[in-house]
Amino acid sequence: MSVSQLKSALTPEERLQKRQLIARDTVALLSLLAITIVLFFLTWVLFRSFSNHRAELAERWRLRGETALRYGRPGPAIDALRSALLYAPSERSIEIELAQALANAGRLQEATAYFNTLWEAEPGNGRINVALARLAAQQANEPGALRYYQAAIDGTWEGDGAVRRREVRLEMVKYLLDRQRFAPARSELLIAEGNAPDDPVIRLQIAQLFEAAHSPANALDIYRSILQRRTQRLAALEGAGRSAFALGHYLVAKGYLERAMNHPDAEKEPGAVREQNRNLLRDSIHILLLYPSDQVGGHARAVRVLHARNLARARFESCSEAVLVARQAAGKTASVKSPTPADLQPLTALGVRWQQEPVRPTLEELERNSRLRESELQLIYDTETTTAAQCGTPAGDDALLLKIAQAPDLVEEQ
Repeated sequence: MSVSQLKSALTPEERLQKRQLIARDTVALLSLLAITIVLFFLTWVLFRSFSNHRAELAERWRLRGETALRYGRPGPAIDALRSALLYAPSERSIEIELAQALANAGRLQEATAYFNTLWEAEPGNGRINVALARLAAQQANEPGALRYYQAAIDGTWEGDGAVRRREVRLEMVKYLLDRQRFAPARSELLIAEGNAPDDPVIRLQIAQLFEAAHSPANALDIYRSILQRRTQRLAALEGAGRSAFALGHYLVAKGYLERAMNHPDAEKEPGAVREQNRNLLRDSIHILLLYPSDQVGGHARAVRVLHARNLARARFESCSEAVLVARQAAGKTASVKSPTPADLQPLTALGVRWQQEPVRPTLEELERNSRLRESELQLIYDTETTTAAQCGTPAGDDALLLKIAQAPDLVEEQ
């Protein structure tokens, strides 16, 4: 029997029932599909709503924690940030903020352990490394602090990495200065200066750190570069004056300090700063008046030499007398150590030189005889430096003469 014969064997009623069955199955299948789609959509909406709610709660607690940190309340910040982590357990930035809150709360061991865990996952993260550097510094771990500071400088940063690296380098410089590590601080400052943009604010900060690192020459160079701009910054004038004074360039110092005192913003400075500027300017002017400059006439120069000679002679005699009194006191009291002959040898040799000098050269001799004048000046300078070593730093005009004696050729150098 052929297939066509089998198909034709179905009656009309059977064919109708068959079509109805297919239609019912199709409707049922489509209904199930529609229900599945609706359920999927509802599930997706609920999941998105739940996820968004979690994210909102995490952000809300995070903001509370950051606000508490900003206002110096690390305890509430810790609680808020821990709550934020419950809703966003894998959020690295919240973990870092929590560790920072622990550090701010003085819980250094917990903070260090937390940051170390974060560091193991991201050893090149600049923010984590600088936090570990600060913690090491707080715990007097200098090698660790410097190691982490350097890692932070070399590490990766979100946003402007160049700015962050410079900030960390300058922070490390301040740490070195606090530790009296001036040589490595100067080395880091040279790198910072080389990488610094042409921004007077940044360069001013670097110059001030060079001053603190006992490098007035580098500081003066930067201050001068800042002052080449049209706007004369008061801080740069003051810094240039201080640096020039420290270098012994008293004529240069006088010029910068006078400009600083006459600056429109000078009256806005704190009283202590204005007083320091006045004292440095006064000393600079006085040193220039004491200095036997070649720029003044021969008679005026001879007057200055003779005045300085009288000061130095009196300083030598008072120092010698003080040493003699100290030796006598040491002889009477066993607990007081007496100066040894080796200790007194420079002062003794200086006394021999004073005995060999004329009692008091005249103005005419000093004006006419350049060799005598130079010999007297050398004796004056040697007297001030030797007595300072034997009897301590002098006061008054002797202190100013000592400054001249330390670098007489620089006094009027431009």
